[in-house]
Amino acid sequence: MAGRLAQFLAALAGVLCLVRAGAHAQACGGLPPAARELPRLAILPVTVRPVQRTLTPVPATDGLIHVAFAAQVTNLARKTTTVVSIVPVVPLNGFQPSGVNKVLDVDNTDITGKVRLFSPRAGGRTDVSDIPAGASGMTFFDVTYANADDVPRLLSTRITVQPPGADAPLSADSDPVPVSCEPPVILSPPLTGDRWWNGNGCCEVVGPHRGATLPVNGDIKAPEQFAIDWVQLNEKDECCTGLVTDLNSWPFFRAPILAAAAGTVVASVNNEPEQVPGPAQGITADNAPGNYIIEDIGYGRYILYAHLHTGSIPPSITVGSVLGPGQKIGELGNTGSSTAPHLHFQVMDRPSALNSIGLPFVFDRQIVEGHVAGPMGSADDAYEGGRPVRLVMDGTGWQYGKMPAERQVFSFPAN
Repeated sequence: MAGRLAQFLAALAGVLCLVRAGAHAQACGGLPPAARELPRLAILPVTVRPVQRTLTPVPATDGLIHVAFAAQVTNLARKTTTVVSIVPVVPLNGFQPSGVNKVLDVDNTDITGKVRLFSPRAGGRTDVSDIPAGASGMTFFDVTYANADDVPRLLSTRITVQPPGADAPLSADSDPVPVSCEPPVILSPPLTGDRWWNGNGCCEVVGPHRGATLPVNGDIKAPEQFAIDWVQLNEKDECCTGLVTDLNSWPFFRAPILAAAAGTVVASVNNEPEQVPGPAQGITADNAPGNYIIEDIGYGRYILYAHLHTGSIPPSITVGSVLGPGQKIGELGNTGSSTAPHLHFQVMDRPSALNSIGLPFVFDRQIVEGHVAGPMGSADDAYEGGRPVRLVMDGTGWQYGKMPAERQVFSFPAN
């Protein structure tokens, strides 16, 4: 009975999401920017260009709606130019500031409006305000809203810089980027059980996934910007029962991995060897996902299940196989570019782990059990080192039609 009730509530939540999305679609119409929505002409030596053409808002289990993305920043001047601020603004509201934008590094340093240089100066911070002549890098956004009605249909950025020798800062607004009217895809969790920790998830912290903007096939891609590394805490809030280098010490090693949606297998690998927990060895662009399945779930969306246990994909599942939601497709492993057993889970716009743009998603149902406190980097180091993390039991309870928020710990009951 409880399972049927959860399914009914999840379906209801999905319908409500679609209704809200439909209202949003009517409001925005999907039309190109009109003249009144374009910024005034301004020449500025620094450019800001999002790596994707459309932004998709996603409701998360932290109670906020996130519009998360990355943009390339380039200084075209012949001298170092200081970026004073980069602020999201709404063209339809006179280019006034929009939402709350805040991003942190893994040590909890505020890097909002900073630029992560492609070639940082030796010994200096990675995220900076002073951009050398001709230099380029990435800046990251997590624009949040408390209400769906506040999410704009177009989003621009106002960049303010202090050119060398100028009497005062200069500002310019970027051309608008459409904010999608389509809701994120609704999936079922790929795992069952309690105390699953969302590691390296979206969106406030620019961790290994959000920061992975890659030069792929002549362009910059952000394939992992909404990806999650799923690991499990034991009863002592630790990873292991013994040596961290022994895969058998990790109780969730070889946990069942389930298909998160109906779809068709378009790529898979099943014979990559397990890594010893610690720095991964022999990694290339081709073998980084380890053993994996890429599933085409329709409408230009694909799911990647990566780092699966060697040989765990059933022989019946091959390219072309049709998967059903909840079907076992493999086991959690430690293959490819993996420092410890985990499931790397992401949705993307192409059937490629790296040559793609990561897309947001929501789970139909999940139970929040709390969150892991402290900076992400410190918590990750403690966990993979066999030391306990600090689990804070807050925000607990069922959540429907939401993206798992970073730092949080979840229970995924079986149907």
